[in-house]
Amino acid sequence: MRWPRRGILIRLVIYVPIITVLAWRARGGCNTEATMEPEGDLEQKVAPHRRVITFPDGTQQSIVEVTPEQAEAIIGHPISSLDEAKGAKAEPAAAADRTAPDAAGRSKEAEQTKTGPAQARD
Repeated sequence: MRWPRRGILIRLVIYVPIITVLAWRARGGCNTEATMEPEGDLEQKVAPHRRVITFPDGTQQSIVEVTPEQAEAIIGHPISSLDEAKGAKAEPAAAADRTAPDAAGRSKEAEQTKTGPAQARD
């Protein structure tokens, strides 16, 4: 018996696993609903912390006020702090501020490199 051409075999090796994974996912494989907590249970946990605020234009918005510790207890896993997120965003802004030119066309980074070695010699 003769084997099919190499091109057909290569296509089979590539496409059969892809189609298999897609079919498995379409049938419900890797079902995230089974591992997630039901929404009704979360709503019951959040209900005591819910508050309605009224904006100056008369519209109302429902908000949830909790501390980070309460949020971790409700969700069930640690959350990242806002200070860490702000720190990560502030670093690129600080770097951009050092390299941005001022009114005279010089960057702060260039100024620091000019004065840096002179200070080191003193």
